[in-house]
Amino acid sequence: MDSQGKARNRQNMLTGHRRQVILEQVQSHKAVKTSELSETFSVSPMTIRNDLNALAEQGKLVRVHGGAVTRQWLTTEPSYHDKADVNRLEKVAIGRQAATLIEEGMAVFIGNGTTTMQIIKHLPTDRHFRVFTNALNHALEMSHLPQADVFVVGGYLRALSFAMVGRLARQSLDGVYFDIAFLGANGISLEYGLTLPSIEEAEAAAEVVRHARRTVVLADHTKFGVVAHSQITDIAMVDAIVTDRGLSDRFRMAFENLDVELHVV
Repeated sequence: MDSQGKARNRQNMLTGHRRQVILEQVQSHKAVKTSELSETFSVSPMTIRNDLNALAEQGKLVRVHGGAVTRQWLTTEPSYHDKADVNRLEKVAIGRQAATLIEEGMAVFIGNGTTTMQIIKHLPTDRHFRVFTNALNHALEMSHLPQADVFVVGGYLRALSFAMVGRLARQSLDGVYFDIAFLGANGISLEYGLTLPSIEEAEAAAEVVRHARRTVVLADHTKFGVVAHSQITDIAMVDAIVTDRGLSDRFRMAFENLDVELHVV
């Protein structure tokens, strides 16, 4: 093989490797931007656009203005059991840290989800407080805890997530207020705020935000930059975020500028 042939082979290998890494980033972060990929790989935006177009033609991602997104649609929602073991170590650390924010005598709301379940498993035992939840499995998990008075928000039970939602759930919150509310989210975007695949769950969570003096969001780093189907609230309504060390510097700086308290574990 002549030198030109070897050079083409090397170039093809570099291109193939770059596209594989791009695909992994799309699958991990749900979305990528051409400008950021260009900086990451030290290649031109045109090269990245060619990569994204090629991957889109193979059906591996969806091209959008300025980048690409995963082929997973906005309303796609894995079950509670499917999510339970995803990034489990990060979720345990996040839940443990969030539980330290609960103080003696507080009225606490803990929303449904696999990350918020880790708060339940690490609730402090040296203080007494009231806990409200719209998650049936969370309530059962807390039923034996002597330090917590447990209140269940009623409503329609979504078997996929064990969440109680709908008009009855929202009515259950009338006249009830919380010192602190812990919520999970499928997506956290600077532009579109906190989002979930389910309209019903987003409506219930939005009602909780309106009733809480302080809102704390729990999410591992893969949720940032992702947008799901229904908005809970804007980032401006979030007081604190508990996440893991995989969070990008871009989001760290943005939250600092927005005066959102950040707990990184």
